[in-house]
Amino acid sequence: MIPPVLTDGVVTLRGFVSADAPGYAELNRDPVNVEWAGSDARMSAASALAAFRGPVAAGWRSGNELRLAIVGPDGSLAGTTALHSVRSGAASVGIKLAAGHRGQGLGLRSVRLLIRYAFEDLALTVLHWHAAAGNEASRTLALKAGFRLEGTVRGYALRAGRPVDGLVFSRAREDRDPLGLEPVVPTLTDGSVTLRAVLERDIPALVENCRDPEAVRWTTVPVDYSVTDARRFVYETAPAAWRAGSQQYFAVTEAGTDALLGTIGLHAFRAGTAEVGINLGPAARGTGAAEKASRLLIGYAFDQLNLQYLYWQVLLPNWRSRKLAWKLGFQLEAQLRGYAVDRGRAADIWILSLARTDPRIPSTPWDGPNGQRGSDGRVT
Repeated sequence: MIPPVLTDGVVTLRGFVSADAPGYAELNRDPVNVEWAGSDARMSAASALAAFRGPVAAGWRSGNELRLAIVGPDGSLAGTTALHSVRSGAASVGIKLAAGHRGQGLGLRSVRLLIRYAFEDLALTVLHWHAAAGNEASRTLALKAGFRLEGTVRGYALRAGRPVDGLVFSRAREDRDPLGLEPVVPTLTDGSVTLRAVLERDIPALVENCRDPEAVRWTTVPVDYSVTDARRFVYETAPAAWRAGSQQYFAVTEAGTDALLGTIGLHAFRAGTAEVGINLGPAARGTGAAEKASRLLIGYAFDQLNLQYLYWQVLLPNWRSRKLAWKLGFQLEAQLRGYAVDRGRAADIWILSLARTDPRIPSTPWDGPNGQRGSDGRVT
């Protein structure tokens, strides 16, 4: 068998390569993995490489032990996961994460990819999960991945080399996916800009963009936006919104460099409709990136989500946002006094709309100023 390449756009599972040896050795020397997973505390890069060429390769040749590398969104080795004792339609799942990659949701993403591969590609019918009693991280991950606890077996597992009670979980192919699993965020690109999931590596640029005075003036980002705010957005707010179906956040990046330009998304979903929100940083303004990102989102909303109308709300007098909507074909429907809330105060807004059947070009001549009014109200 040949190791597959599996990805959800955030994590990737693949076969090991020589360059993984130092990271794999460090992963196995990690005290948590030594205590709970029976890892080799003395593993070196040389012995890791020997393992790749020896038992890991042999496991794939026989089809009985299928170990894959977990590659994180930053391209580094984040851990390893495996199907053990593959035979007669069944296998056991194992996973170990590197210390620096825990607590980021990568374990659940990796296990979901492995489960899909086991049931759909290998046609297995049941998977098992073994955890030493007291290993709450493993127990929690098993339950989140849809495994159910079958029982406790005395002395079945090892902790730091000593026998302890073992928990045995199972998941069958016909079992329904549990609620609360991380959604797979699609990746959209036109070759110039890309929309993808927000990731940990976006945090520095996200902080810089959200501290920009124009972002504070015209959007709802917290004042004095911090790294803590960014981490909460990346690891809690955005995934929870995708999961609940209430909002769909995308990072907007340069297609060639993957550098973060800002964020865009859909919110206020109703029957066949949603609203567009966008916040690009200063470096992206005047480059056309906002228009390109918006067109990608509009195409996705109409062609993939089958929405019928999109709406665009603009605080007065944010002419830059209104002009972008106009370029995209949105039509001004109303100016409403005090309809919006701007930092705790009633504020006037423009509401624009775009139907699925509308041409995505201006439908009327531009009736605003040629420049952009700044946050102080002056046209620049």
